[in-house]
Amino acid sequence: MNVDVEKCGDVSILHCGGSLDADSVTGFKKVAYDLVDKGSVRIVIDCANLSFVDSMGLGVLISLLRRARSRQGDVKVASLTDDVRTVFEITRLHRLFDVCADPQTACRQFARNT
Repeated sequence: MNVDVEKCGDVSILHCGGSLDADSVTGFKKVAYDLVDKGSVRIVIDCANLSFVDSMGLGVLISLLRRARSRQGDVKVASLTDDVRTVFEITRLHRLFDVCADPQTACRQFARNT
């Protein structure tokens, strides 16, 4: 899995590619948690190039959400592929996370909530 970080004002966009699974969760967690620990608590996970997510991947996303919210931030997911959207719906995580059409929409939502 690859993760590229882009800034959109005070929002960090994590562009994810490949699979978020047991093999890649440690690398993703390091990047994401480092952002939160440095004060970047408004995060968008761009899933446009994310082909697969397993239970370990879902777990780290939930953990990241809790971590950000404990610091008055939030995590939004954007550009869910059909396969990843299905996993979010089956697990009902689409009710926990704000799901946005694309990262730009997510950034605008953060701007409105400021």
